[in-house]
Amino acid sequence: MTTSPKAPIVSVDKLSVAYRSGGGEVPVVQEVSLEVSPGRTLALVGESGSGKSTVAATLLGHLRHGSRITGGRVAVDGDDVFALSARELRRLRGGTVAMVAQNAGHALTPSMRIGRQIAEAGGEVPVTDLLEQVRLPHPRELARRYPHELSGGQQQRVAIAMAIAARPKVLVLDEPTTGLDVITQRGVLDLIGALREELGLAAVLVSHDLGVVARMADEVCVLNAGRVVEAAPTRRLFAAPADPYTRRLLASVPRIADAGLAVVGEDGTREIRPRAGSVGAVDAVDAVDAVDVVDVREVTIDYGASRAVDGVSFSVRRGEVLALVGESGSGKSTIAWSLAGLRVPSGGMMKATSGGRSGGSSDGSSGGDGDLGAPARRRPLALRRTVQLVFQNADTSLNPRRSVGDAVRRPLRFFGTAGSRGEAASRARQLIADVRLDPDFADRLPAQLSGGQRQRIGIARALAGEPDLLIADEITTALDVSVQADVLCLLDDLRRERELACLFISHDLAVVRGIADRVVVLWHGVVVEEGPTDAVFAAPGHPYTRELIAAALEPDPDAEAAVEAAEAWEDAVEPGALWDELGGGHRVRCWRAARG
Repeated sequence: MTTSPKAPIVSVDKLSVAYRSGGGEVPVVQEVSLEVSPGRTLALVGESGSGKSTVAATLLGHLRHGSRITGGRVAVDGDDVFALSARELRRLRGGTVAMVAQNAGHALTPSMRIGRQIAEAGGEVPVTDLLEQVRLPHPRELARRYPHELSGGQQQRVAIAMAIAARPKVLVLDEPTTGLDVITQRGVLDLIGALREELGLAAVLVSHDLGVVARMADEVCVLNAGRVVEAAPTRRLFAAPADPYTRRLLASVPRIADAGLAVVGEDGTREIRPRAGSVGAVDAVDAVDAVDVVDVREVTIDYGASRAVDGVSFSVRRGEVLALVGESGSGKSTIAWSLAGLRVPSGGMMKATSGGRSGGSSDGSSGGDGDLGAPARRRPLALRRTVQLVFQNADTSLNPRRSVGDAVRRPLRFFGTAGSRGEAASRARQLIADVRLDPDFADRLPAQLSGGQRQRIGIARALAGEPDLLIADEITTALDVSVQADVLCLLDDLRRERELACLFISHDLAVVRGIADRVVVLWHGVVVEEGPTDAVFAAPGHPYTRELIAAALEPDPDAEAAVEAAEAWEDAVEPGALWDELGGGHRVRCWRAARG
């Protein structure tokens, strides 16, 4: 006996939305239609500006300021959302439809305890029961904490608890795992899937991460410039995408098996560009005799009584990309900020070596060499130039009131790499051209650029100091897959052209596989594995590394884990026995199977 399909609880029929601009109207959504039934998940995918978040927001009756519906209808649980009164709309939000936002840290009130925030979300389910339902340990203790006392994954689970407190029928998930590491991401996705089954929820997922979509969605709706270009069941769409735009999106997604960066054609074909130093590529590292630019030895970094980094050692060579990987809290960004002089280490040594290219500044002071353990303000100017950061979020690292050209000119003048104002302006335009943007963009404000263009400006600003080491801290996390691919290829081009050393920090292991020459795996502030990228990914020696790789999501609903799940383990370091050497620079911290 077959069961009849459930009637849709969400129905969007030929929805069109436009916003006012310059006396006219600009369409952002054009005749979009979709349906979602209880217990099913529909994914809305597309690049920034495709209209996916606008469509999802209409399910809660939200429209951006200055926008209006120009046609069509949005119905949830039989009600026309935009025909509801203010009181009925308040009842809809939370009671019938709830949203889990992208950044739980921003969505939670920092001065209010977690338990009180969940209680204010409404519903009759006790706070501790909700915390248990989202798989958080010690719910009574956790309810008394403030948001800053939780990890990113815990904050996201609290946001989910708030969303399901009033037992809604529809859950809108707007990039729910962006910025989370692979292990935390998988845990959050498994939780959402389990809650959908337990509560019979219909879910609308907005995501640019096609690995997440492949794992979570039953159906996929692809939007481009406000229009639906393809809609199909998930397996069919991933196996045989019909529209060229969908094929390009899928081809742009990095895979764990890619031994280089993907170059995608207009028709969606993809080629893998070998890394510098790979067979068939120009060997940028060997060409300069693999000279160290930065050397880190037995570094420890503390936050009060808490040790964030414990005895970490590595070096970065000229022309090389070294990746730091690990979960949130593993110490990756702490190390990066310390190298940049924003956090003083409590022990060990960090130094810039004579392998750098900085031959000195315009004032005649010596370049490259020096102690990187000192805070940035106490470093000589030539040494401050040696290490430059590209920040994760270009939106917040650029002054919204100053032109992007000014953002690039300021470090040119500060570091003395350009003399006069005219020379600084000319050099800024050249740097903007070097990151593959039109030099005329120098006159624009950050808001007039796309996310990928702003990130390129961030790279140009970092290059203005003529550094030896460029630190890229999660620089592609919030970018669309196609934009991410372009930014990664740009970074790879720059390190080849300029013989730059690059410290690349990312939770996306497929991206790391494509761009990094060597990998350092961090766990609770200690290095557990390091070696050439191909060796580490082909035969991970530490169970924690295997756990990270196994948790990575591929753009294929039927994909199996790249490696077997990790066994229970414990540290087995003893005096004189720290590493197992696997050859070729590949080594693993000593470990053993967990006892009992």
